[in-house]
Amino acid sequence: MLQGKCVDTGGSTNLTKGELYYLFPHGGHAYCASRFPRPGSHFGAYQKNHFELVDVAIDSPAQVLNKYLARVVNPPSHFYQIDEEYIITEARTDGYYSVFFKHRPDGPPIGAYKRTECFERIVSLEESAKDTATIFEVGDIVEIIDASIIKRKHYENGVQATVIENFYGCISIQRNEPVDKMVISSVLLVGEDLQAIKKVKLKTLLEAVMVNDKPKNVKKSIEMVHDVPEVVKASVRKQKYEQLSLF
Repeated sequence: MLQGKCVDTGGSTNLTKGELYYLFPHGGHAYCASRFPRPGSHFGAYQKNHFELVDVAIDSPAQVLNKYLARVVNPPSHFYQIDEEYIITEARTDGYYSVFFKHRPDGPPIGAYKRTECFERIVSLEESAKDTATIFEVGDIVEIIDASIIKRKHYENGVQATVIENFYGCISIQRNEPVDKMVISSVLLVGEDLQAIKKVKLKTLLEAVMVNDKPKNVKKSIEMVHDVPEVVKASVRKQKYEQLSLF
């Protein structure tokens, strides 16, 4: 794998003079430049004279970086919105940290930045993976039992909400009933925050029943009765008959 130091930006705003890049041959006179050791993550092709090749130790171990669930507080580009959540790594030796989609923490990065004020770390993936939030599934109905932990308006004790997201031990819930015809924004619960809720109903399932000898989906749900899942309003086999006339 080739690495090169930029010696001439050629007027490009993507290149920084003196910075190291991973280089991948592009034809006979150019390289595709990338901040990551993958051809698919390159950000453009540039003439070879923009770079000075450097020696790379073949047996040098890959740097393993810790990853964190983070919230956007100062968007680094128009692609991001405030309060959106992504996965970020700790900074590499060159000062850059990588950004990943929240639902694809092991996928290819979608960006790399040096500015540290763009994201606010919420929790490390290693810690959150051990969290008890894994018992919750998207679609579960929960009840607020300690509103003092959540400290959000319209999320009082006894209010029911739906789990709309579960990611590495962090869950988001949203109040089921609107207030003054307005949908209430969701709340993120992490770590000890989960003590504020209890599960009262599992996600709604679909059951196929036969109607006129044709399968038809009907809803049923599972409720928690004495902390044990119990099917409620379960459908039974139904058969409809049509009256036939001989005349």
